[in-house]
Formats: sequence, structure tokens, C-alpha cells
Amino acid sequence: MKIILIAIDTLRADRLGCYGYHNDISPNIDGLAKDGVLFENMIAENNVTQSSFTTMLTGKNPYQHGIVNMKPTKIPQRLIPLPVFLQRKGYKTAAVDCNYRITGKSNPWFKKGFDTYLDPSENRPTHLNLSAKEINQSAIPWLKKHAQDPDFFLFLHYWDPHYPYQPEGEFADWSSEQSPVRAQANEPSLKACLREPLWSFISKYNQDQKSIAQIQKDYDGTVKQVDHYIGELVEEIKQLGIYEDTMIILTSDHGESLGEHNIFFDHHGLYESTLHVPLMITCPQKLPSQKRVSRLVQHADIVPTIMDLAEIPIPKEMGPIDGTSLLDFSLANKQNHRPFVVSCEANWQCKRSIRNQQWKLIQSLERDVYGNPKFELYNIKQDPHEKKNVISEHPQVARHLQHQMKKWVAQMLRKYRRPDPLTKGVKVKMNRLTVAEEEKVKKRLSELGY
Repeated sequence: MKIILIAIDTLRADRLGCYGYHNDISPNIDGLAKDGVLFENMIAENNVTQSSFTTMLTGKNPYQHGIVNMKPTKIPQRLIPLPVFLQRKGYKTAAVDCNYRITGKSNPWFKKGFDTYLDPSENRPTHLNLSAKEINQSAIPWLKKHAQDPDFFLFLHYWDPHYPYQPEGEFADWSSEQSPVRAQANEPSLKACLREPLWSFISKYNQDQKSIAQIQKDYDGTVKQVDHYIGELVEEIKQLGIYEDTMIILTSDHGESLGEHNIFFDHHGLYESTLHVPLMITCPQKLPSQKRVSRLVQHADIVPTIMDLAEIPIPKEMGPIDGTSLLDFSLANKQNHRPFVVSCEANWQCKRSIRNQQWKLIQSLERDVYGNPKFELYNIKQDPHEKKNVISEHPQVARHLQHQMKKWVAQMLRKYRRPDPLTKGVKVKMNRLTVAEEEKVKKRLSELGY
């Protein structure tokens, strides 16, 4: 079988037309969704790249594999990624990706199982300006060469919506002229919103001192940009005559906060803006078109779904899989699968959350630098943007969710005989004061003679 796994880094579900946003922003991705099955509630298990891709390529939850942040980590040899097993089955395997270098130190685990591994940014100091155009310049020639192979697996990792958002040419024009983002009255400065060390990273790539609204527009521009190149890729697949018998999975590792809950241009926080990502699967020979599934799904479901559609039994060496195949839910009208999903983070802050179809409870495991309480409860159905913490109105709901989450975590740790990966702490702690607040303190101390 021909399999293409497309991951668009940092892409929020709610920034695509097929998930309810501006209908001109993503016509090509929307078209892909119409040709297959769209999962409305894909919730990431974690909100950083290293963790999400470890899950995505193994079918294992962070509470099994233990990767929960961006600390340079040697991934255990017992974790064997999907392409290794496909390679053993005779698949030609290739990736256009840079995951092996995302933590600043080389991690060869992400290259395992690929006959061909291409990183167009490998000779540059950073991968953050890797464009979709460059990804396609490597991917399309490989596709042309292998189009007639009966079985191949191609993994494509696009980066455009990751900060620094750098739409080019017509996409920059589109973002400034047609993005629905509008500047808010009395918009604060970035200094008044950001804390170190995040401030230094954001300002490094904002030499033009763009406003918050301008940067938010640029995010939309990068979504428009990557959509264009997804369209170019899909058109090439059709021209090669292999679209009908190719499985295409499109998803993202995590979303991005664009100001929600005072978190700007990063992906910490366990809110919907960061955890709710797209997932769509197209396979015209095996799956229906124009189908939407509302059940809760996660990254761990991707591996068993690929294996199921490719009719490859899960091998023993793969070890325990935490996800389940989505094939039955794609073909039938089944909606019930898991009653809730649990997510976690430990990069900038240490938290976990539990979410069902109506409610989300977020628990902070250490003092929150934004001043949020230890527990936050949101009614997702009534308040999808999580603007009002309703824990005081629904204490019983909060207690029930807390019990469920505590029980689930304990079961996972007992099952895999491991300590809680969140106890290792965060990668980097943020300052409690914003940059503007720090400047005020320094000025006052200077006035007092310190």
C-alpha cells in the first residue's frame, strides 16, 4: 500500500476552513478532508514536538514512553518506530523531516527505518525557517521515482506555522489583506505580555517590531502558504495516477496559542488552542468520503490505524500500543470509543488535563506563572474558547474528573512500571514577571540607588 503521513507543525485545528475558520484559508486541505474522513476532536497527548512525534510514530502514550518535553533525550531502544516495521515488510520508506535536530542535539532515533532521510535545512543554523516549498522540492522527486512501487511510506514534516511565522510573497499579502484577525482596542505591547526566556526568542525574530495583531495575521499567512503546497503535493499525486490507492493522513503535533490566556506565539498551556489539532485520513479505495467523526481521538491512534488499513498485524516487537485503530469508526457510524483523554506538559510549565466531550479539567502541578489557580474547569460545549473557569459552579464535575484523571495516571504508571514522567520537572522555567514588569522593578531600584 502507498502511505503518506503529513504532519504540519504547530497547526491549530480551528485555523482550517474544514474546522470552521475563514473558508479561503485552506481550500486544498479542506478538499483533502472532503475526500476522506475528518476527525473533529483530535486531542494531542502533549504539546511539544519531540513528545508528540514519539507518540505518533510508536502508538505509545507519553505515560508509557516518558518523553514529555524538549530536553535532549536518548529515546529507549525498545521503542521501535513505525517505519522500521514497514521497512521489514518490504516498503520503500522516506522522510523529509528535521526531527532529529529539534532539541539542539542530534537524535538518530527519528531517522530509524527510513531508506531515505532528507532534511533541506541540515546545513543551516536553524530548522525554523524551513518552508513548505523546500519540503516539496525534496518530496515530489522522490514520489515520481517511487510512484509505481506497490508499497511505500513517505513522511513529510512541514514547519510553516511554527514561530517565526514567515509567509512569503502572495501569502504575506493575503495575511495582511484578508486574514480575519483584527487589532484589538488598546492592544498591549509584547513586553507587557511576554516573560523571559520566551521574550528573547520571540524578539530575536521580530526585528521589525510587529504588533501582536500583525504577528497573528502572519500565522494565518503561513497556514495559507502551507495549504498551497499541500495542494501542489496532492495534485502531483493525482497526476502520477496513484491518488485512488494512496492512504494520506494529515495531522499536526500540537497547536499554538496566539494570545489566548495571555500566552503568545508558543504552545504551552493545555488549552484547546494548543491541544486540538486536525486529523484527516483519505484513502479512496478503502474509506468513505465526506465523513466527519466526533469521537475523541489521539496521536497514539495513528500507528494502529495505518497498520489496520495496510492489513499488517501489529508485531510483538512493537510492544504495547496505547492507541486503537480508527478504521471501524471511519467505516461505520460508531462514535463511542474512549470516554475521555488525558494530556500533559512539562516544557515551560508542569500540568496535566482530562477532557471529555463536554468538560475539561486542567491541574497545575506547580505554581502557575500566569496566576491561574491549581484547577481550571471549562465547559467545552458552551465555552469552546475556554474563557470562563466554572469550577466554583460545578465542584462535583471537577472532583469526578480529578478522580478519573488520578486513577488513569496511576493505572498507566502501574501498567508500565515507571515513575510519573512529570516528576522530572520542566525543561525551562519562565520568569514570574513580564519583561515590562521587570523593567519597572529595575527602574525603581535604580531610583532608590541600587
